[in-house]
Amino acid sequence: MSNVDKAIGRGIRFVVIAALVVAGFIAVGCSGTTVDAHEIVVKQDFADGALQVWDGRASPGWHATWGGRITRYPQSVTYWFSSRVDEGKTIDESIRVRFNDGGHGNISGSLRYDMPQDLDSMKKLHAKYGSAAAIDKELIAQVVNKSVYMTGPLMSSRESYAERRNDLINFITDQILFGVYRTTHRTAKELDPVSNQEKTVDRVEPLADTKAPNGFSREEVSPISEFNIRASNITINGIAYDEAVEGQIKQQQAAYSAVQQSMVDARKAEQAAITAKAQGEAEAARARADQEVKKAQAVTEAEQQRDVAKLALETAQLQKQTSITQAEGEAKAKQLSQQANNNLEQKLAAWVEVNKSYAAAMGAQRQVPDIQIGEGRGNNMSDLQAMLMASSAKQLQVQVQPGGK
Repeated sequence: MSNVDKAIGRGIRFVVIAALVVAGFIAVGCSGTTVDAHEIVVKQDFADGALQVWDGRASPGWHATWGGRITRYPQSVTYWFSSRVDEGKTIDESIRVRFNDGGHGNISGSLRYDMPQDLDSMKKLHAKYGSAAAIDKELIAQVVNKSVYMTGPLMSSRESYAERRNDLINFITDQILFGVYRTTHRTAKELDPVSNQEKTVDRVEPLADTKAPNGFSREEVSPISEFNIRASNITINGIAYDEAVEGQIKQQQAAYSAVQQSMVDARKAEQAAITAKAQGEAEAARARADQEVKKAQAVTEAEQQRDVAKLALETAQLQKQTSITQAEGEAKAKQLSQQANNNLEQKLAAWVEVNKSYAAAMGAQRQVPDIQIGEGRGNNMSDLQAMLMASSAKQLQVQVQPGGK
C-alpha cells in the first residue's frame, strides 16, 4: 500500500472518529437536561410516556432525559389583569364588572401564584394543561375573571369606591382561593346616606354554609385549590368607572361628605353646648365655692370678733371687779384706820374749822365795849370763847390742854 493510500485511510478513520465523538456529544446532550433552581421540569418518557417531575427547589442540576420530552414551568408567576401598559401585556387586560346599582367599572390588579410543590399535583396540572402559557391563560385567567366578575353584584358602585373597598378585595381573594359564592337575591329598605330618605335596594349576598371555607357556600371548588396552586399578594390597583357612574359617584361623595361634615358640625355644636354647660356649671360651682369660702371667712371673722368682744367684756368686768375690790379695800382700810385712831383726823379737821369759825366771829366784835357795866374783871368775850371751845372739844372728843395749848 502506498503512502497515499495510507494517508487516505488515516483521514477516513479520523473523520469517522470525529463523527462518532460529535454523535456521542449529541446523544449525551439529548439524553440529559439541567434544572434551574427557579423552575420545575416535567419529563415525558420517550418509550412509555410516563411523567417525571424535577423541582428546582428540591433537586436542581443535571438530570438524564434519554430522549424524553421536556416541559419547563416557572415556580412563581405574577399574573396581571391591568389596564396599564407597563403592567403585564401592552393591552388593556382589566376585568369589567357590573355593580348592584347598575353601574359598571373596569377593575385592575394582580396576583402572584406558585406552582404546586407536590409531584402528583404537578403531574395532574401538566397532564391537563401541558404548558405554563396554558395554565396562565386557561386556568389562572379564568379563575380570576370569574371571581372578580362575581364580586361586583355584592355591592354598589359607591360602596366599591368608598366604604366597602376592603370588602371588594377580600371577596375577590376568597373566591379565587376557594371558589365563587353561591348567592341569593333580596330587597331591603335602607336609608340613603345623602338624602337620609328610605329607599329600596336590591342586594346580592353569599349564602352561608358553616361547613364551607370561611362560612360561605360555593358554586364549585376553585381549580387553584384543586391543583394546590398557592395564590398570594392579590391586589386591586384601580377601578375605572364609566363616565356617568364616575360623575354620579363624585356627586354622591360630595353630598355624602357634606352630610358627614354637617353631622360633624352638629356634633361639634352639641359638644360645644355640653362644654359650655359644663363650664357654666363649673363657674357656678366655683362661685358657690367662693361664696362658701367668703361665708366661712365671715363666720370665722364674726366668731373671732365675738371672742374678742367676749374677752374685752370679761376683761372689763374683771377690771371693774378689780376696781370695786380695790375701792372696797381702800374704804375698808380707811374705815379700819379711822376706827383705830378714833377718827382723829376728822375730829382735828372739824376742830380746826370750829376754831376758824370762832376766830372769825370774835374778829367781828369790838375788843373794848362802848359801855362797861360793873367791875372790869376780865374779858367776857374770851371767857365765852373758852367755854365754846371747851364744849366743841367735848363734842369732838378732843382733849384741850389749859392755856390753849
